[in-house]
Amino acid sequence: MKLIDSVFQNLSTLLLFINAILYTYSAIKDKKNKALKYFAIYLSLTFIVLTLSIIIVEFYRELNIKQDNLFLSHFYFIFQFVFLSLFYKINFTRKQKIWVNLIFVIVALVLGIQYSNNLSLFNQFNLLEILITSFPLVVYSIIHLYNSLGKKGKYMYINAAVLIYLSVSTLIFILGNLIISAVAKSVSTDVWLLNKVFYVGYLALILIEWRKSLWRTKN
Repeated sequence: MKLIDSVFQNLSTLLLFINAILYTYSAIKDKKNKALKYFAIYLSLTFIVLTLSIIIVEFYRELNIKQDNLFLSHFYFIFQFVFLSLFYKINFTRKQKIWVNLIFVIVALVLGIQYSNNLSLFNQFNLLEILITSFPLVVYSIIHLYNSLGKKGKYMYINAAVLIYLSVSTLIFILGNLIISAVAKSVSTDVWLLNKVFYVGYLALILIEWRKSLWRTKN
């Protein structure tokens, strides 16, 4: 099981790195495409957070010190929420953009109040944070799918990836504290492995999007 887990972890890291490079290249090449720029930033920041989480765990493992990297999850969820929201906002109607702005304000206020009252949340999965930063993105993906009905929609592979992966991962992360503390270790391992499998699929769809929509070949 450890071997399989390691394979999916390494594969996801590699795919994330490749996607970050490819989308950054495309964003630089097409500077007028703001949606592409926000998505490239999202991928790059996610890769940095993922790399740091791996480095931290390996560093303390070498010192035989038990140290988790849960505090980095907050950066992951917030970066994901901010830049994917901006990505979708570019493709939304004027009225839908107003709702995105409103949700931005609500999420910022809720998290600001919550962390100011309880700093200990920084060292664990913040269930409310996961819910209010992930669920809107699932809703945005559904709205984008609706907006694309009857016409050729943009970034449909990315949209499918967001809808499928975030729907599954949000549930897994919300149950994170319960899985860690109350469920048998073998079950916990299987659940996190499932999340990694879905994440690889998520990144694969993002790579397919780049190949289908952004890769320009000379005939």
